[in-house]
Amino acid sequence: MKIIADENMPNAKVLFSHLGDVELVNGRTLTHEQVREADVLLVRSVTKVTKELLEGSSVRFVGSATIGVDHIDLDYLSKANIGFSSAPGCNAEAVADYVFSALSHLYLTKKINWLSKKIGVIGYGNVGKTVYTRFANMGCQVHVYDPIREKEGGSANFVSLDEILSCDVISLHAPLTHTGSYPTKGMIGRKELAKLSAGVTIISAGRGGVIDESALFDRHKQLNGNLHLVLDVWDGEPAINQELIAIVDIATPHIAGYSKQGREKGTWMVYQALCQYLALDANVISKHDAISAGWLSFVNVSAEEPQEEMLARSMHAIYDVSRDDIRLRFKYRENKEKNVFDWLRKHYVERDEFNTCIIGVSSSDASNLMSAAGFSVDNK
Repeated sequence: MKIIADENMPNAKVLFSHLGDVELVNGRTLTHEQVREADVLLVRSVTKVTKELLEGSSVRFVGSATIGVDHIDLDYLSKANIGFSSAPGCNAEAVADYVFSALSHLYLTKKINWLSKKIGVIGYGNVGKTVYTRFANMGCQVHVYDPIREKEGGSANFVSLDEILSCDVISLHAPLTHTGSYPTKGMIGRKELAKLSAGVTIISAGRGGVIDESALFDRHKQLNGNLHLVLDVWDGEPAINQELIAIVDIATPHIAGYSKQGREKGTWMVYQALCQYLALDANVISKHDAISAGWLSFVNVSAEEPQEEMLARSMHAIYDVSRDDIRLRFKYRENKEKNVFDWLRKHYVERDEFNTCIIGVSSSDASNLMSAAGFSVDNK
């Protein structure tokens, strides 16, 4: 069996080699000729899996080691009787870590006391729900906009988009859709951005294209720069808006979900799905062997510090988002690579998830807060 896999899928050869011959490829530039004789295709979000890519090939199973499926022509796969699996939720914890690392950066650099702010979350899928739950468990006043999930029921504090736009912190985790009752393409446009007050924080870590970037740039200018922006996703990736990079607080190359454990979980989930599709034993390789432990296993913290300070120092001990921002800006200034955006993703400096580290605290209140923030906790 021939298996074509994106070169940025961690452990692809380790997990899949006992099932067949694994060839690693550049997912962004993948062609029909490369997949023509493959039996299995394993991709990430940079690969558009379409009829044009697959028709006439021997591919019988497609696995995407990502949570979204907007890059997959599911109708074609169904009609062609090609098996499919994605990895829903694999990077939810990693994206939540990104959001809180970014808020910690804004606290440390601008003294934004976000714990006491009104929080709005857009999108209540696996990622949005994880982000929402962390905020709620930390005692924040948190709201969510997702009309499709709201119709399905649930106990979240669902509100209108206008209500979200009145929040102090807005965290976007919506998929990119162009059709249906609630298309998200350009959902946050000029009319919506005009409703934002000065001092609002926007964190965009879902899909590029949900925000009208030209309108965002103009609104930032109208507010004299008093709009705090954290952008991980961009319209037109891998080509991204250099003017926008210049004004945002944090700019990163679509890596919010790129924790070591999150990416490994994505590969692991696709591996399990393929084994199930082939009616093979998925336990030949254990989950323990497939997903790494963290490098920093224990940190003692002082509960005497202000809550945001304690959180920021602990979070940045594991993952400081500003390192990715600095690296992106440096590489674009240096401009030695033909495709800086994809180069940064391919050569990403691995980071661990908060949950890989145990936090030692003596205060029960601090213990509850650190646990809600995603850490394991040891009460001293």
